[in-house]
Amino acid sequence: MTLAQPRPVSRRVALGAVTSFAVAACGDAALPTTSAVATKPSGPAPTVAVATNTVAGTPLAAPSPTTAAMEKELVIYSARREVLMMPTAEAFQKKTGVKVSVKSGGSAELRELVAQEGTATKADIFFTTDWVDAELLRRKNLLSPHASPLTEGVPAEFRAADGAWTGVIARSRNIVVNTNLVKREDYPTSVFDLADPKWKGKVAASTLRDGMPIWLASLILLKGEAATLEFFTTLIKQNGMKVFGGGSEVTAAVSQGEFAAGFINHYYYVPKKREGAPIDLVYPDQGAGQIGTLVIPLAVAATKHAPRPVVAKAFIDFVLTPEGAAPMMTMEGEMPLRPDVPLGDHGAPGVLRMHEIKRTASFDVDKLIAARDRAIEIFTPLFT
Repeated sequence: MTLAQPRPVSRRVALGAVTSFAVAACGDAALPTTSAVATKPSGPAPTVAVATNTVAGTPLAAPSPTTAAMEKELVIYSARREVLMMPTAEAFQKKTGVKVSVKSGGSAELRELVAQEGTATKADIFFTTDWVDAELLRRKNLLSPHASPLTEGVPAEFRAADGAWTGVIARSRNIVVNTNLVKREDYPTSVFDLADPKWKGKVAASTLRDGMPIWLASLILLKGEAATLEFFTTLIKQNGMKVFGGGSEVTAAVSQGEFAAGFINHYYYVPKKREGAPIDLVYPDQGAGQIGTLVIPLAVAATKHAPRPVVAKAFIDFVLTPEGAAPMMTMEGEMPLRPDVPLGDHGAPGVLRMHEIKRTASFDVDKLIAARDRAIEIFTPLFT
């Protein structure tokens, strides 16, 4: 294995008018870094690691081309943290023999980088933890639609109608409860139940990260700004909801019995439950007339000016297969979007499949972006 220092990416990347909070485990990297596939993730310093043990692969599932027809390199701009993205990149490299490099960074930052590079972009693939950023690139005509039968298995609300981007895996927005502190018959059935005075001092949540901004935006669209603000003001000001730095801290506090319940993305629950923690996962608002549970997709797209367009679309096909989705689910316990991709042993007791969840209604993207920006504006003081 040889190591080389890459040219640093400029920090002068305009974030645009829309403030984007990536819905990512433990947050996005502050500055894009680049790594080639190696046997293990690179260290904190940005480096390029060159794999020396790649093997020739076999043809991907139809309609992907054979490896002989594909270009021999692939560059991924990934908002998914490097340690989480590398296993998928390694699996694709092992299967095809294609050299894969991953540039990691924040979703909005990488979106702006693709736009800034334009026809000279180095990115073949844009992989985002915030599907809104993929949609914004589509609207700028910077993505290349991919008509693949594999994308047809993804629910319509999790992919662009023209095939420009598609969801691959997803996380749901749940309530975690401590089973030693809450009897099953007392589990909340709606997020709004936790505003009841009986939950005073017993609820935890994260700051405006880990899916919180997009969740707040969805509540604004579903219940109205005034009702959403009143709900969270009651939770924090009257019921004393504890605000932690992230979902992992919320899950740990509930697992240890410091709090009876907490708002999290479901993947934080998976490892703790598998360790034997006394917790259960609640899918809120599943009843008749209730709003449903928010499901947030992670999306993949081929860039319009990809230097290697054939292998880019082969990669999209790969991550939609059980073989390609498995490394992503293994790393975070997230759920597949295609119904024929099994969850297998990547979940934990209580985790539902996509078709088992009553989901929130689909949102108009313009309204969702506006609501997200508004949520950040009005809730930042409340959550800090």
